[in-house]
Amino acid sequence: MMPITEFLSCTRVFDEFESLSPAQRHHAKTYATGLVAASNKTVAGIAREVLPAKGKRALNKFFTEYDWDEQQFNHERLEELQKHGETRWSQGGYIILDDTITEKAGDEVPGVGHFYDHAEGDTVWGQDLIYAFYADDKTAYPLTFRLYEKQDEDDQDHDTKYDLAREIVTELEEEVGVPADTYLFDSWFAHESGLVEHIESYGKDWIGPLRSNRQVTYGGEELSVDALAERIDTAERNIEDDTYHIWTKKLPVSQLGDVKLVIAEKETDEDEENPVKYLATNKIDAPTEHVIRSYGMRWRIETFFEDSKQDLGFGDCEMQTDEGASRHWHLLMAAYSLVRLDPESSALGTVRSKASSLRANLEHSLKEAVYNLLSWVRDNDDRGIDDLMTEIDHLFVHSTADANVQS
Repeated sequence: MMPITEFLSCTRVFDEFESLSPAQRHHAKTYATGLVAASNKTVAGIAREVLPAKGKRALNKFFTEYDWDEQQFNHERLEELQKHGETRWSQGGYIILDDTITEKAGDEVPGVGHFYDHAEGDTVWGQDLIYAFYADDKTAYPLTFRLYEKQDEDDQDHDTKYDLAREIVTELEEEVGVPADTYLFDSWFAHESGLVEHIESYGKDWIGPLRSNRQVTYGGEELSVDALAERIDTAERNIEDDTYHIWTKKLPVSQLGDVKLVIAEKETDEDEENPVKYLATNKIDAPTEHVIRSYGMRWRIETFFEDSKQDLGFGDCEMQTDEGASRHWHLLMAAYSLVRLDPESSALGTVRSKASSLRANLEHSLKEAVYNLLSWVRDNDDRGIDDLMTEIDHLFVHSTADANVQS
């Protein structure tokens, strides 16, 4: 058992979700709470630490047998976030596209295969998920995802990563209606012209880096962008306390057409693997500082990946069906979003940690719960043990809570 008062209060938003029945809402709350609070974030671990005895079977049924629409659940999650000022999206925000690899040991889980993990610098056996993530100056949270599955090279009908990225954009623009006017992505997604054309078809902008060997046309000559960087003279500029050496110009880039190209080298005392950035964008008239500052928002999705893997059991899913795995990841996004709700506009109450990691928020929550309990004892020295136990019920995930709702 773990004290997580504020998070439990937040899970009450599930009571408004039409995608879930009352019994299903109970299990959604249980699983989301377990992802945040349990030490073992598998179904078995969550059932053991949060539910009464024999709760594992009921929780498994929630993933494998119950009829509920996880995509509708996700859309209701996003609708809930728009009710709070600090998590409401805006036109000035950003949609970030990126993928992440989670290592697996077995070969029975959906989409498992050999993938190159840039974070590890090696090929690993695992799952590859493509995410869309919203970020602005005040908030950040996942929007939706797709699981990429490798197929035989002879299979011409399977979805590529680009296909899935375009599918995500279609969902966000036509079904969800995210107003953010700029997409950010890495050089892998910037390589395929169909994706940027699809984004532009919705009247949206994009910013992405180019690989050093990407071909550009300059002075009537076609050459790689890193060769171009050796020919030009940069100008020194200060952007948010950092010094850059920058050159920018509207140029034709292979597969992308005419774009604003920004070559920027950041001065730093630390060794960086790629100190020079080659940024391209369809924001032709945007100030260079805006392009660099905007692209800097892309790190927010990396924080989501790190927090989710370290603190929310991102890779702990043991489901061997597509539906079960999908439901795990959708509930993880819900847990992440609830923890991120602003204290002033949500049931998180007094959790005011500004730290970037979820662990810091949870540690603060524990301290706050203990403080509140001690304060209650101090201020209510005339109350009996039964009153104290009632108060404790509000601070802990009680092992007998909702015991009659198990199927």
